Amino acid sequence: MKKNIIAGLDIGTTKTCAVIAEMVSTNKLDILGFGVSQSDGMHRGTVANINKTSDSIRQAVSIAENQAGLKINAVNIGVAGIHISSMRYRNYVTINNPDREITENDLERLFNDVRMIRIPSDYYILHVIPEEYFIDDQGGIKSPIGMCGTRLEAANHIVLAQNTATTSLSKAVERAGLKVNQMILQPLASANAVLDENEKELGVAMIDIGGGTTDLAVYINGSIRHSKVIGVAGSQVTSDIRSAFNVVTEQAERLKIEYGYASPKAVIKEQDIYIQSGGPRAPIRISVGVLTQVIYLRMKELFMLIDHELKMAKLKDQIRAGIILTGGGSLIKGCEELAIEVFGLPSRIGMPLDLGGGLAQKVENPVYSTAVGLLLGGVESVNLKESHNYVSVRRPNGSMLKSIGKKIKKFFDEM
Repeated sequence: MKKNIIAGLDIGTTKTCAVIAEMVSTNKLDILGFGVSQSDGMHRGTVANINKTSDSIRQAVSIAENQAGLKINAVNIGVAGIHISSMRYRNYVTINNPDREITENDLERLFNDVRMIRIPSDYYILHVIPEEYFIDDQGGIKSPIGMCGTRLEAANHIVLAQNTATTSLSKAVERAGLKVNQMILQPLASANAVLDENEKELGVAMIDIGGGTTDLAVYINGSIRHSKVIGVAGSQVTSDIRSAFNVVTEQAERLKIEYGYASPKAVIKEQDIYIQSGGPRAPIRISVGVLTQVIYLRMKELFMLIDHELKMAKLKDQIRAGIILTGGGSLIKGCEELAIEVFGLPSRIGMPLDLGGGLAQKVENPVYSTAVGLLLGGVESVNLKESHNYVSVRRPNGSMLKSIGKKIKKFFDEM
């Protein structure tokens, strides 16, 4: 019997991905099953049609359950969408006990103080993530418990989410027959899967290019320092191709993935592509060079938006480990070259790290970064909204039942 079963559900604009795994040790996963379905009910990371979203969830989870030979009743889900915002907030408490030793109670007082900040009425605090602590003005402290001082201060990364958007997401999951265990900001989940601790310490920017949104997470000195959800992503590239060449969405997506490049410098061979048009029209001839220009313009716009975001946050000069690209949009050929061109920093494609056995090789792909990151238990944060801890329930599959039946029969035959 498997233990410590966990499940992650990445509900994206173009796809829904479910991954089921067993946590065999700290941050080590055995992937037992995964499923992907087309997502029709989402728009830029938020629910546009609950019934269609529930259907895609049900389909992806069913595929994953059949592979894993078990049934789950709860999932960690990713939260994205242009409604997400973040802020940096510093607060402090005084240490009143006689020996001035900092305790768990002092940390709790510090986090309770965060509840007092003023935020828009339809928003709530999704995550409070301490960047660093200060004791009597001495900074750079990661864990203050047991240390002594008279004043404990924290610099916090606070993520805000819209109540209506996340409630719709929860309802879509519940209509699919599942309970929500944790809601986790998608860029934080993806960062859990693709970044190593050295990169976080040196300073790194992770860019997760999805279908409807692009997620940004910046880590400096081992802690999250900035997060952002941007409403430009892979579906806009597909839409540009569709409009430029008068093809249907499916053909545009195929052109992007199979023949497109994000940077003209990455083009290996100039050639013409012929796409079958509808009706009696002759096949459409498309030049790889022209196709690349269409993709390049949109992808460069996206990267320049992110570059501006990094500069406005005054973090770009602190990114020494470079740019990590992940998500389905990072699979467009030439993305690394374009990132180097725009950011002037080294870049690489990020895939889920440190996976154990099972179906690990199947999910070692940027497409599954968020879903795998959701399995790792989210982030070290204080979630100020009500949370639950549901346990997945195991259901033997048909082959397992046959095996158990044979063992029982053998036992009685030998008596």
